[in-house]
Amino acid sequence: MPFPLTLFLLNDIQFDTASHLICSRDQIPLSHFSEAIKPKLHRHMSLYNATNGTKPIFDPIGGHNGYRVGARIARVQIALALFLGVSAFMLFCMLRKRYPRIYVANFNRANQNYFHSFSRRNLPRLPALLFGWVPIVYKINEEQVLEHAGLDAVVFLGFFKMCIKTLAVCVLFAYTVLSPVRYWFTGRVDFPGEGEDNDELMNFFFGSFLKRKHKHSFEQFLWMYTVFTYVFTFVLLYFLYRQTLKIIDMRQHYLGKQSSITDRTIKILGIPPVLRDEELLKRHINSLGVGEVDSVCVVKEWNVLNDLFSLRKHLLYQLESLWVEFFTLNKIQNLSELAPSDLRLSVGEDIRMSDGTAGSSTTSPRYRDSQSPEGSPEGSPDSGPNSETASVVTSASCIDIVTEHLARSVLANNDSEPSLIIDESLKRPKMRKGWFGVCGPKVDKIDYYNQKLLVVDKEIKRYRKRDFPPSSTAFITMRSVAQAQMLAQAVLDPKVNHLITNLAPAPHDIIWKNLCLSRNERNTRIFLVMTLIGLISVLLVIPVRFLTNFLNIKSISRVSPGLARFLKDHKWAENIITGILPPYVFTIFNIVMPYVYIWFTKRQGYTSRGDEELSAISKNFFYIFVNLFLVFTLFGTAILTDTAQLAYQLADSLKKLSLFYVDLIILQGIGIFPYKLLLLGNLLKWPLGSLIWCKTPRDYFNLHKPPVFNFGLQLPQPILILIITITYSVISTKIVTAGLIYFIIGYFVFKYQLLYACVHPPHNTGKVWPLVVRRVILGLLIFHTMMVGTLTAERAYTCATVILPMPVFTMYIFWYFHKHYIPLSSFIALRSIENNELPYHGDEERGLYGSTSRAQTLDEEREFNQSYVYPNLVSDLDGPLVAVDNSEVLFIGADGSSTRKRIPIFQ
Repeated sequence: MPFPLTLFLLNDIQFDTASHLICSRDQIPLSHFSEAIKPKLHRHMSLYNATNGTKPIFDPIGGHNGYRVGARIARVQIALALFLGVSAFMLFCMLRKRYPRIYVANFNRANQNYFHSFSRRNLPRLPALLFGWVPIVYKINEEQVLEHAGLDAVVFLGFFKMCIKTLAVCVLFAYTVLSPVRYWFTGRVDFPGEGEDNDELMNFFFGSFLKRKHKHSFEQFLWMYTVFTYVFTFVLLYFLYRQTLKIIDMRQHYLGKQSSITDRTIKILGIPPVLRDEELLKRHINSLGVGEVDSVCVVKEWNVLNDLFSLRKHLLYQLESLWVEFFTLNKIQNLSELAPSDLRLSVGEDIRMSDGTAGSSTTSPRYRDSQSPEGSPEGSPDSGPNSETASVVTSASCIDIVTEHLARSVLANNDSEPSLIIDESLKRPKMRKGWFGVCGPKVDKIDYYNQKLLVVDKEIKRYRKRDFPPSSTAFITMRSVAQAQMLAQAVLDPKVNHLITNLAPAPHDIIWKNLCLSRNERNTRIFLVMTLIGLISVLLVIPVRFLTNFLNIKSISRVSPGLARFLKDHKWAENIITGILPPYVFTIFNIVMPYVYIWFTKRQGYTSRGDEELSAISKNFFYIFVNLFLVFTLFGTAILTDTAQLAYQLADSLKKLSLFYVDLIILQGIGIFPYKLLLLGNLLKWPLGSLIWCKTPRDYFNLHKPPVFNFGLQLPQPILILIITITYSVISTKIVTAGLIYFIIGYFVFKYQLLYACVHPPHNTGKVWPLVVRRVILGLLIFHTMMVGTLTAERAYTCATVILPMPVFTMYIFWYFHKHYIPLSSFIALRSIENNELPYHGDEERGLYGSTSRAQTLDEEREFNQSYVYPNLVSDLDGPLVAVDNSEVLFIGADGSSTRKRIPIFQ
């Protein structure tokens, strides 16, 4: 071979450990070269192997030949993420002061009757300083979170704390052992290195005292990977074990001292027809000797009432809109003090962030009915931080104005039923009764819809007296918590699917319209939803597979040769398409699709919002794990031709995508998390709602309600990030560092949202933790598979073989957890129950709590005076809501009479 050609090859070729020359088209054995060239080739190969490891690492986001020369794209991603994150954080700090109705929504004066916001009123107040809120939120401890936000919030934030501790240990080992040793032997910080930039990074951290050597055995070096696979597995399992024990202990202590109606109630499924009666079922349960039944609620087929109340809700909205139109026509504008012209404070309002004095009542919801309408009692404490606590300076209450106007304009007919006779000088909205309102006689629209509402109310009252056929489901409330816990775990009937017992959801958490569904209807919904989700998951492989084509020039050339040629000629375009855009496209996929899965989950027929949330977590994790991790990884770089080499191909694919995952975690942690603080949905909802859909006082009241923190949206992605980080923990210091930063930022963002900005109404009592444990165990199995494949690819077969017991041990831990810890994560141990023989219920509960020093828990406050009764059987048939003022609302009846109430109607 001519010498110039040899020099060209030596500058442009790469070698593998089988002594083959890897060109752009084929592999050329060394035997094809002359004896004069072979020594030079061997020297070049030795230098390459000593510098880069035993095998060249392909980078799909690389240069023209597929191999990345520098880390410039990573630096660009960090710069972009910092720009996005810092901008969002600074904007939030400014908007928090300007628009506290959004960013401190739990302390909005309009939400004082909304229990989930009320429970946070005693949290530390936030100062008005730009960054003054940061140390306050940081200092809030776990006990305060438990007291004010509940057990679910503690479990959610506890997952982030566990991840921070685990990854902190991994980062410590990575920077003190893994990276220095790897740099000593290979000259690279990470196993799938990117070039000389690693030298600069390592010199920055370790200085000139660390000298590289290139003549040591790589088999000896790779034993470090085996050792740290064990170390990091045990580190994660240790912190997972500690967090599990902590959650179980907290759950047992917290729930054990409760005695709410939920803790004393069980749900029974599969009731035979002969027992579908309250008295018969109560007598049957008492005869079992498990305990004494306090009350029974047999669920019946109330579907007709559900339909009537849906129609009534529609008519109420029509009437409320018409009354707003009527008052507007007659120059009465301020029907609600909640309808500001913009997000800023209305005239007369005063927000005192650091030393607010309550101008509105902060009384507990259970005493609200007994309070006089004149305001809060003397000496009531401040309602909380950033609260819209000041006094609203108004000339008169909007309710008083509307009431006075109605009193002047309504005349009563003493000889017959009251009728709404309005002064003829007042303008009234009119309509035609004919086809599409085009033809027919012209009538008064308010009277027309009032008559419809009266007909529906009569039907509701008639059906309430009707005896509906019972279903196979019932709620049984026992006299004590211990009896309920024993009954929930007992087998009551020898027949299959008869009298199946479960712990009951909280009364406010039940979705009664789904509970009224028959078994066939519910099973049909489950089948259809699961079929559609499976079909969507399969179809989503197509766009994900298409996205993977843009990870490198070679795959782009198969899809679009013209684009590939353009990218080869323009380096900047190649860096944007193959390096910068994929994490953003991945993020868009991850933002949109979870909402679709939640929409499907809501139509699956779950009987409680807690069950809906747990199902949404499972579905969304399945989506991002399968479609955006496994499919993305395997189709992105692997060639699935031999399933026997799946471990090797998975490891090879993950190594090739390491740079992509670094960019992704950096973007998600530094760039996207601060945007969650902005609550863009709520921020846009205010101006759009005020302009488009907010017409009635009820609309404005709902506009003020804080956003719901949905675990199904927020939890699956952090679990996946933990799996990715642990998978790369041994071979990539950059990924484990990015993961640690991700969880630190995420913990702080979610802590603020759960306490000050959002609410979490579902009542799961920490049952989300077993879902987390199962998926962390799955991540460990992927980690072990990755390391076995990596070491096998390096021909370190002994090192790979030593790892094989770890998956077996991990599966044993998984079995042990399910056998011994799941019961404690689902039920309350009898020894944990305080005063388990005392029947806490009804008025006796209030007297008992008045004589004890123990404060009620958040759940007991929330469930006070609640019962397992179908709401549509007992709820008030109030007319349209026409005015809201502070904690009072005004309803108007079909006869023109008005009713003022101070009740928490918007729960």
